[in-house]
Amino acid sequence: MKMNSEIVPYKGIEGIDLYLPIDVVRQSLSNEGLRFREEVWGGNSETIPNPWTILIVDDVVSLFFASNSKLFKIVLWKNYQGSLPNGIHPRMAMTEAQCLDPALVYDDWNEDYESPLGYWLEDDPDTEEVSSISIFIREILDEDNFDYCNW
Repeated sequence: MKMNSEIVPYKGIEGIDLYLPIDVVRQSLSNEGLRFREEVWGGNSETIPNPWTILIVDDVVSLFFASNSKLFKIVLWKNYQGSLPNGIHPRMAMTEAQCLDPALVYDDWNEDYESPLGYWLEDDPDTEEVSSISIFIREILDEDNFDYCNW
């Protein structure tokens, strides 16, 4: 996994494709000599329990796996050097990102900016910069299909 490769919505980043099994991603991170930690976020309070396992390379990337052990979301943090095809990258001024993608819409519930191009941006209110970029599988947009892991 390169820490500066292009971020491709609905696809992944170089070396890490969405839908990959967790064991393949763990091995890839280990082969690259990347130090990562693993967390499990319980889903017991959800209507359809779907605990998530997250592999985290601090300040670089968080990789989210559903109960079917497949990668469904990648979050790129401030030390990731790559960008989206339109040039948006972590640490960019949020106003500049909005100029590059005028279709970004703020979601009050999730407290992020959502793009119809297949990504979400979180901003840091203190610095007014993009603090993270999330890409994901299309199924995440269909709650029933996603929650039942029918993908």
